[in-house]
Amino acid sequence: MLEEDIKLNDKQQDVLKEIANICAGNAATAFSQLLNKKIEMNVPRVHLLRVEKVPEVVGGADTLVVSVVFQVFGDAPGVILLLFPQKDARSLAAMLTETTVDSNIFTEMDQSAIKEAGSILTGAYLNTLSSFTRLGLIPSTPSIVIDMAGALVDYILIELATVTEYALLIDSEFIEEDRSVRGHFFLLPNPGSLTAILKAIGA
Repeated sequence: MLEEDIKLNDKQQDVLKEIANICAGNAATAFSQLLNKKIEMNVPRVHLLRVEKVPEVVGGADTLVVSVVFQVFGDAPGVILLLFPQKDARSLAAMLTETTVDSNIFTEMDQSAIKEAGSILTGAYLNTLSSFTRLGLIPSTPSIVIDMAGALVDYILIELATVTEYALLIDSEFIEEDRSVRGHFFLLPNPGSLTAILKAIGA
């Protein structure tokens, strides 16, 4: 499904994976302190794909997803999505709120937990990226969107007036003891922003 994705070269891949791993470590520390229990995070992969392929990552355009959406302002503007299939969003919310998973209900408390997770992960990622690149990157307040994956991408491109061809995907796995939940962290850079980031990291 994803064979036609644009490929990063080895140096770009290595540097971005290093940034993502540092981000994951910082975010895991923040989650652990917030919840007073050990939360670990892994980054299984980092790669670049065309924005129209974003829905494929979560199972297709008709897959119901929960997403935390941020606009990014500053030296490399764009949009950030933290994207979960609905079942995984419920599992993460249960992990963060220490409740059981109800497969039929996604409560306001669940939404608040997912939004908080998005804020922590986005803050960690942008702070780490800023440290590496010396670029100023400022997130907006988060919005939570529950919709089909295809409609979500349309919302990003139309309602937020985002003009981008590519999305940088950083898979993010949340781990607590014997259970784990995988989310998909996307950076959709405005034209010129990805070039600015890669140039700033020397890749």
